[in-house]
Amino acid sequence: MPNYKEGLNRHQQLLFPPSLDEYVDEDNSVRAIDSYVDSIDLATLGVFTSSGSSDGQPAYHPALLLKIYLYGYLNSIRSSRKLERELKRNVEMMWLCAGLTPGYKTIANFRKDNPKVLKQLFRDFVMLCRSVDLIDGEVVAIDGAFLRANASKNQLISETMTRKDIESVDEKIAEYLSSLEYSDSCEKKEIASVVHKQYLDRLKKYKSKLNSNLHTLKERNVTQYCKSDPDATLMRKPAHHLMAYNTQIAVDGKYKFIVATDISTKGVDLDQLYPLATQAKEATGNKHIKVVADAGYYNPKEIKRCVDEGIDVYVPIQDKQKKQVDRGKFPRDAFHYDEANDCYHCPNNKVLKRKKTIYENKGIKRFMYFGTHSVCKVCPLRSECLPEKTPAKRLWRWEHEALIVEHRTKMQTPEARTMIKQRAALAEHPFGTIKQNLGWSHFLMRGKTKVAGENALIMLTYNFRRLLNLIGIALFQKLMKALKSGNLESIKQEIAEYLAVLYFFRTFFRQKMSFSA
Repeated sequence: MPNYKEGLNRHQQLLFPPSLDEYVDEDNSVRAIDSYVDSIDLATLGVFTSSGSSDGQPAYHPALLLKIYLYGYLNSIRSSRKLERELKRNVEMMWLCAGLTPGYKTIANFRKDNPKVLKQLFRDFVMLCRSVDLIDGEVVAIDGAFLRANASKNQLISETMTRKDIESVDEKIAEYLSSLEYSDSCEKKEIASVVHKQYLDRLKKYKSKLNSNLHTLKERNVTQYCKSDPDATLMRKPAHHLMAYNTQIAVDGKYKFIVATDISTKGVDLDQLYPLATQAKEATGNKHIKVVADAGYYNPKEIKRCVDEGIDVYVPIQDKQKKQVDRGKFPRDAFHYDEANDCYHCPNNKVLKRKKTIYENKGIKRFMYFGTHSVCKVCPLRSECLPEKTPAKRLWRWEHEALIVEHRTKMQTPEARTMIKQRAALAEHPFGTIKQNLGWSHFLMRGKTKVAGENALIMLTYNFRRLLNLIGIALFQKLMKALKSGNLESIKQEIAEYLAVLYFFRTFFRQKMSFSA
């Protein structure tokens, strides 16, 4: 008979039973969560928790609920019901919560009722990382991703689709009304008449519902509206469409911490550059910050606002002239601006003069430069410049066009090309971790305010996880003790030395591997 190990007798009483603390290792992440939350003065943040139960029991401390959520999000457990279940069977959570077991409603209400507090906690954690020189703001990369909303496309009202459905219903009603003459000549005309009436009633009822949906859109002055989450919008990807929020992040280049985050209900990034860049500048405290984003953020107006704030931006310029070239027409770059005479010279070396009128739309002032009909009509290059029915060439110039020319020149430098390559490594890595490794590809909250709070909790947990991976549990707990005592200078030097040694060994082993290969 083989000799196997035997377990404990479940019914035998132990003389010295183990304490709960013995089941949790010293390097367990729950110890880091516990020390972090205990270092926060939640009273000053105005945390809201529901009062005690109707039978007179006191309420649960908000620190307890925050610990539950940090543990849950770190371990891909976000549902309040699943968290409630883990409290009764997970030894780590039993240790973290000291045996307390709040119900799922209490857990869910904490996340729902404290979106502002969660956003402030995210900002405070960024400031903590900055205070120990883990964030410098030298280079910050901005990116966005669609995270699915807690809403169904079946609950979406779209003006375009609703009008198409009304037209379809009207056609079906007309078709059935015309078929009534045939049913009157049938032998079973009474039965046919009843069937037609029932079907027509259903169509009319459906049309009434569609008209009501159009009225809802008109009242709200929108083109689409989701009944389950009014703030969520239909966002389009090449492969599919989904009800989502556009999550924005700004990632610091030193250790890839997320320093700023926000959500948008728009499916494009054109108006997100300035808000994220200014948030990142404030969070990092770097007055000479460099911000890099992809071509989806290119917006001259946003770039101008960033430059006015002293932010050095690197955003590729979208190639909007390719269509012109493909049609065999001159691109805009073929027309050269003469700054001294404030005019344009066309490829045929003719002058396009500026019109005195200033055109303004949505706060953007533009000038128009035009050629004359008599000159353009007989131009030998007309077929490569103008459509057949257009009498003369017109060009529009923004009042701050010189800034865009300067930006275009900067984007052709080697430094700009290096920055664009660096952006992908910085900004796309966090979204990959958030969506694939941690499973945070969707929101559980509804409404922009609550979703913004959950988004802040997601990004806080990401930064928390990254800090633990960077400096380890033991050094993290030392950091929390230093934070409580208000003496961060002592731990700052220790963290710097630890990271320097870590970087040295990483570089050494990488070089060793490259030589062996």
